[in-house]
Amino acid sequence: MLFARKYSNVSKISLIFIMTGMLLAGCSKQLDIKPEVFISPEELYKDEAGVKSGIVGIYRQLLELKRSDYVIVGMVGTDEGKTTLFVPTWGTYWQNFCAVNTYSTLMTAQNDVVQGFWIDCYRGITNANIAIRSIPGVAISDATKNQALGEARFMRALFYFYLVQAYGAVPMPTEEVSTVADQKGGLPRSSEDEVYKLIVSDLQFAMANLAAKGGEGNTGRATKEAAAGLLGKVYLTRKDWNNAKTTLEPLLTASNTTLMANYADLFVEANENNIESLFEVQFSNENNNTSNLANNLGCWQINSPELPGAGGHVIIPTDYFFNSFEDGDKRKDATFRTLFFDKDGNPVDYSWWSDVGKPHIKKFDITKGVSVSGGQSSRNLYYLRLADVILMYAEAQNELGNTAVAMQNLNRIRNRAGLQNYEIAHGATLTQDQLRKELMMERMRELGFEGWRWFDLKRTGTLLTEVKAHNIDAAPNVTEKHLLYPIPTREFENNQSLKLSDQNPGY
Repeated sequence: MLFARKYSNVSKISLIFIMTGMLLAGCSKQLDIKPEVFISPEELYKDEAGVKSGIVGIYRQLLELKRSDYVIVGMVGTDEGKTTLFVPTWGTYWQNFCAVNTYSTLMTAQNDVVQGFWIDCYRGITNANIAIRSIPGVAISDATKNQALGEARFMRALFYFYLVQAYGAVPMPTEEVSTVADQKGGLPRSSEDEVYKLIVSDLQFAMANLAAKGGEGNTGRATKEAAAGLLGKVYLTRKDWNNAKTTLEPLLTASNTTLMANYADLFVEANENNIESLFEVQFSNENNNTSNLANNLGCWQINSPELPGAGGHVIIPTDYFFNSFEDGDKRKDATFRTLFFDKDGNPVDYSWWSDVGKPHIKKFDITKGVSVSGGQSSRNLYYLRLADVILMYAEAQNELGNTAVAMQNLNRIRNRAGLQNYEIAHGATLTQDQLRKELMMERMRELGFEGWRWFDLKRTGTLLTEVKAHNIDAAPNVTEKHLLYPIPTREFENNQSLKLSDQNPGY
């Protein structure tokens, strides 16, 4: 694995990680990502085809991040998800993997997940920076340039948003060549405020220049609506309630996006990139384009006699998450698997076997005849969808004191789930503080295992209390220092702009 320095120091990059080709077919569910090659920026960014291929190379880095075990970041170590008890018995790597859930003494700067997540994000940032620096000089139309720059800046914002939430202040290479980075192998940490300023600027540019959702050739690409949704989430994280409300509000009445009628249909492979989806990680059954999420969750369907039955794998929901649903909530059956099968499709009783017999997530069941196996799944993964936006909008309105408006939007999500309005079902309206808590519960029920729970708990200041109360494996260990991940050891080894005192407190 390449050191983090190579992805923090844009001025020393001489090769770019790209795809050899790209096809955007109107009937295709995704970007067509081809085998990887190395090519210099000068060779790549010389015409429109090169620009398009370079942008696909940035998307590829998100696919690489989410097809790896690093997809657990945001899911486990929360009140929503946990690793199973027997995973640490598999060896050192898996003990590091479990530490992200348990906050054990292996949650250190040398932890594989901590380091790998950092490196993959900076790979995406490096490719985005090269694109942003190179595209203005290419002889193509201004419209094509601005669309490509919008995509590159959207993706750069996405990766920096992950980093600043997880690690706090981080080195912030941009498209500008840096003498300091060139001499010292990297940059010093930029403050969280500085990183967020860049994120907001990138997303504002993306909103102004990206094509709208649903246009020809836009399947799998960032759009105006995706940029607005992500910018609204950034504002919410910064507790900038007015800007969050203003940014998210147009999406609630947009003609090109609405809620799917049936929640379960969101997780049918044929419905990927649907009317509710704002941005998805695009997987396929082609070599190196698959995901292992179904395997980690133990949630695949029986596909052939060679495959084991569902159940008993790496990540499961907490009891708290499973029991959080009201009677009649259609999302519960769409989210969880409680029946397990052997390789021949016969029912198996795992109830006697610790975590193995507990409910598993089935949102990402593989599709028979499409996915190769649970470890090679073609299922897309949502990054943003409209339901998330509606709940964020409700949260912003509630924080602004507009509780009635917030309740209306909470009920929009409840109604799709088959539930009555909250005030009818429970015989009472909610105060601002009560609604604040209920919206967080609703986000877990609606968006469970879509990668946001850790970030939601952190931004609302409830991570420590909720983990201690509802994640039995993490409760004894989680402390204030775990509100940030440690800066990886490899960054200190290769980036001479950092001092040991730059490490996050407690590590």
